[in-house]
Amino acid sequence: TSEPSRFRYEPFNVSVSMEVIEKFMGEFLHFSMYEMDYMGYLQIYIRFMDLMKRNMQVSLKYLDGVVKSETIMKRLKEEKYDLLLADPVYPGSDLTAEILGIPLVFSLRFSLANNWERLCGQLPAPPSFVPGAMSKLTDNMDFSERVWNFLFYALQDIVLSNIFWRELDRYYSDIKGKPTSACETMSRADIWLMRTYWDSDFPRPFLPNFKFV
Repeated sequence: TSEPSRFRYEPFNVSVSMEVIEKFMGEFLHFSMYEMDYMGYLQIYIRFMDLMKRNMQVSLKYLDGVVKSETIMKRLKEEKYDLLLADPVYPGSDLTAEILGIPLVFSLRFSLANNWERLCGQLPAPPSFVPGAMSKLTDNMDFSERVWNFLFYALQDIVLSNIFWRELDRYYSDIKGKPTSACETMSRADIWLMRTYWDSDFPRPFLPNFKFV
């Protein structure tokens, strides 16, 4: 306790109240812990999409407070950090790391239908035996379940492209002043630290820069 702190906080202003943030987090946790197991596919989908849209709106306001603040970006550049560690559930860490010119490390449990890992991280996900995250399937699928898993991946990719990537592409392009793909920016992450392990997940191909933690 007598040692000086080895880290410090760099506060920044956001246009979102603490009450809004707490209410959203409460809703999200209640959904994932108590509601999801008792809901059908369509109910989960509608509820999750609503939460994702709201999370995106709040997250971009967080991001405004960092990348649109000359004072904050100047401080971050002056500190000459070794790397940026972030959970991609809050978008913009990849953009910030690129602006600062430092390595990026992601910490992630999973994305819907493993969209980020597959499309941006290039993680293989054969639909014949790798169930999409939140599909409620296992790695032991009959033919009809494999067809559904294939469709689940495709449908989520279409939806996320329209409500997530399109919005992020627009924001990233505005910040950089040129057409920018958010998924391509995310793909430049040096390491993906996956918060799972074989005893709590299904067997699947992995890449050298994907590590279990």
